[in-house]
Amino acid sequence: MRIAALMLFLVAIQPAVAADPPPLEAYGRLPIFDLMQLSPEGTRAAARYTDDGVDVVVTLDVATGKFTSGANAEEVNPRRLRFVNEEQLILVAGRTVRTWNVRHDFDYSTAYSFDSRTNEVRVLLRHARDLYPYQSGLGRVIGRDASTDTIFMPAYIGSTRPVNGIYAVKPSIRRDTIVARGNSDTIDWFLDAEGKPIVREDFDDDDNLHSIWAVDERGKDEKLLYELETDIPAIGVVGLSADRQSLVVLQSSQATGGTAYYLMSIADGSISGPVLHREGVEVERVISDINRVVYGVEYAGFLPSYSFFDKGLEARVNVIQDRLPDMAARLVSWDDAFDKLLFAVEGGITSGAYLVFERDNPMPVVLGHFRPDITEEFVAPVEITEYTARDGMTIPALVTARTDVRETGNAPLVVLPHGGPEAHDTYGFDWMAQFFASRGYVVLQPQFRGSDGFGYDHLVAGQGEWGGMMQTDIDDGVAFLIDAGVANPERVCIVGASYGGYAALAAGAFSPHLYKCVAAIAPVTDLPRKMRRARAEHGGDDWVLDYWESLYGAEMSEKDTLRSISPVYHAEAFAAPVLLIHGEKDTVVDIDQSRAMHKALRKADKDVEFVRLKGEDHWLTQEQTRIEALQTVAAFIDEHL
Repeated sequence: MRIAALMLFLVAIQPAVAADPPPLEAYGRLPIFDLMQLSPEGTRAAARYTDDGVDVVVTLDVATGKFTSGANAEEVNPRRLRFVNEEQLILVAGRTVRTWNVRHDFDYSTAYSFDSRTNEVRVLLRHARDLYPYQSGLGRVIGRDASTDTIFMPAYIGSTRPVNGIYAVKPSIRRDTIVARGNSDTIDWFLDAEGKPIVREDFDDDDNLHSIWAVDERGKDEKLLYELETDIPAIGVVGLSADRQSLVVLQSSQATGGTAYYLMSIADGSISGPVLHREGVEVERVISDINRVVYGVEYAGFLPSYSFFDKGLEARVNVIQDRLPDMAARLVSWDDAFDKLLFAVEGGITSGAYLVFERDNPMPVVLGHFRPDITEEFVAPVEITEYTARDGMTIPALVTARTDVRETGNAPLVVLPHGGPEAHDTYGFDWMAQFFASRGYVVLQPQFRGSDGFGYDHLVAGQGEWGGMMQTDIDDGVAFLIDAGVANPERVCIVGASYGGYAALAAGAFSPHLYKCVAAIAPVTDLPRKMRRARAEHGGDDWVLDYWESLYGAEMSEKDTLRSISPVYHAEAFAAPVLLIHGEKDTVVDIDQSRAMHKALRKADKDVEFVRLKGEDHWLTQEQTRIEALQTVAAFIDEHL
């Protein structure tokens, strides 16, 4: 009865049903509500609100859902929000810049404070002593002293040879001081309840040495807890136990079949556990507070699931998810006491909404919809399925299609390989998949080997398989839907972004007659070029190069192997028309990757179109250019399918 009541409630709070399918812009636009977070006491929520040319950061009263304050976010462009107390927020923003002493465009980050009492937005660390001026990642908060309204933020300190250190920041009075300085290898810090350093993490790229130190309050070495010679860190330190006597560390292993969390004693470095794990499943993220104290984990996969140290809290979360069948209910925020839990809910009957569940109250408060123009009747069903690859491996997949299209069969198919590649799609409301489904296409999202979220074996099976079995896994998914009578073999197009863009172009190069059109957004096209840029940015001995070499299955010096799996060197093989889209401010995959592909295809006299998105980054975070990208892809597919 409670499930039925909640379902009726969710339907009731949907906006009025439209007579016609929503326009393309309803799918391509940014969510109206995004980045929502609860305050420490749970009385307020904050979110980015974008609608009809308005872009603001707002606070809302949780009990009523009404706006209580707001500030213009258009210039700030926040990417993360976090409450310091009931009145003050930290906004973390980023923009692509180029300066005279940095060789390439880079993602410059800034932290702001927002006082909801005065609606004032201020830059943090603006006048901080010895702050290195050119850095990404600024804005992290690794601790809070509630008694003094002080937050602790890591940042690079020093003008010429910067090192990772910690600033103590008081947003209300614009005061910041240096708490500790690390060394040239420092990558992270962990603090006690008063904000004093207790652990420092280092990684020496030159000597390939990962180490963890217990430190004094100035950050100086006291005791070596862990040391391992390794090209890439084998463990990830993600937080602290509630008593701050142990570090919580993440390790992926064949023994657990996925990733699991262990405890490392700060007293002697001994490791125990695993303490939070599920056999054969990877961990998506930790559930932790502003002080990095870990309370539980979210597991990876199509649908989110959770484990907590507090089994009562775990039971509450499970009950809430059980009451939302056929939906993805993801825990995104909570108050300090975990009395109020904020969930982002997508799929099933909703295109997205934020719901707050209070302890002992079965009915939630709705704080905002993601896409109010896309009502229940236009949310296409998403099916979780799997198929068998040609070598026998099981490949998970999502298939999105209107019910009438699925029942009729023999429909045009759009294949959407995800980025990463060590990533995965999730059940819910994928804006691009839902758009094409609304127009009568079937959409396949294959979780090819090398995708994370489906266990250790599935993940590592992708190493060395760029352009190989990772690629044929996608082709086998197409064959699966054709054999099932769902897809028309003469009407198949592939569209992808980032690694998905690489996969789309690799499909055009290595399976040229399976796909009738190929669209790639911010794609990797030339692996030798990509590695040369990475070396220029990070240096010749950086772990980033080791990481990519492990995925490619070839070292940087093995140019012939890298070229053999790079679409740019196989332009002659393309049979299908190609659409390339790339943001001019992309700092993840340089636009030169698309320029090179465009040049190679034109030289080979192939059908190719190249669209440059002015001012856009890697993630299509600007509403107008994201809509432009969707319009371009939609017109391209309509023309060729």
